[in-house]
Amino acid sequence: MGAMWQHIRIDCTAYSDDRLFRKKIFFDILTQLLKKKVIKLAKNGIFLTGTLSEQLALVHHSWPPYSSEDEDDDLDEFGLWFIVKAPAGIVWLTSDGQEIGS
Repeated sequence: MGAMWQHIRIDCTAYSDDRLFRKKIFFDILTQLLKKKVIKLAKNGIFLTGTLSEQLALVHHSWPPYSSEDEDDDLDEFGLWFIVKAPAGIVWLTSDGQEIGS
């Protein structure tokens, strides 16, 4: 997820520096990938359970505030939040059924 966020951050600089705009784009892409069953969300090798909406809500509600002083809430520099606090990561699903990722 961190790599996806960083690409959105870079690609959206020409359009907007608004973090809420980038967050919306991020969740739109995440939603589409989940709906198309190109990815699943997992933590420590265990897939998240619940509906698509529940899984997205888990990530959305744990999203760090932009004014946080906690370096683990960083999204833009090293993206520590994605590594140490995010409730899940992306597992890519290949066309032949392989799972690649978290």
